[in-house]
Parts: sequence; structure tokens; C-alpha cells
Amino acid sequence: MNFKFHHMNLCTDNLPRLTKFYKTLFELGTIQDESHTVISRQRDDRAYTGKVDFLTDGDIEFHWAERDLETGFKMKQFVNPMGHGHFCFRTDDIQGFMRKCDQLGLRYSDYGCWAIPGWHQVFLQDPDGHVIEVHQPNVF
Repeated sequence: MNFKFHHMNLCTDNLPRLTKFYKTLFELGTIQDESHTVISRQRDDRAYTGKVDFLTDGDIEFHWAERDLETGFKMKQFVNPMGHGHFCFRTDDIQGFMRKCDQLGLRYSDYGCWAIPGWHQVFLQDPDGHVIEVHQPNVF
């Protein structure tokens, strides 16, 4: 099982302001491709309907998103990744990662494919309550 840091997500009540700040200050580029779309915004059976701006410094991705304090409740999950944001690791074995969490007694929320096309997303919290996403692409 391999892990690599993939992205940082920040949630905001003013997406245009936050995006402009980071793009201007750090000269971040915009990611606009088919894999960087939010499918949950387009489907009635998904909980998150906010807009997301996908940015990059050329290596790391930044996902700036409209805040939704209700996403966890709507998904019937105890972890809400869209309240304050999260950071993310990508893995090549999401099932193995969930087994490892089970073995360590760590609770997690298995969101499956709920936001990004093809990504199996799992969210958990560290001991201080920071939300962590672990996902595997090209699963669905």
C-alpha cells in the first residue's frame, strides 16, 4: 500500500474571494479537465452541491470549496469533509487502507464515489480532529 500527499482542501463562505487571493499571491494555475469536476453537484442523490475551484502550483493540488456544514449529516456519515476542509493522501489500495484502520480501531467514513468521478474517498479524523481524506482514483 503506497501513499502520496495529493491535495489540500479549504472551505469558505466566499469562494471567489479565496480563489482570487491564492491565485494572485502565489500565482497558482487553474486545473480544468474532465477528472476535476464535482459530480455530487450534478446528481440528486448526492449531498454536496457547492462549487469547487481546483488550483495547482504545478505539483500539489488545492481544492477551494464552498462550505457546507451539513454534508456529513446528509451523507449519514460522522465525518464532514466540507465544513472546514481537509488534506488528502492518494493510495493505490483503498480497501487495504480501510482494513488497516479497522485493525487500528480507527473510525472512518466511507463516502465511496461521491464527489470526484472515479475516486473512492474515505474520510477520518486525526487525534486533534483534523479531517483527512484518503482516496484511490479510477475505482468506479
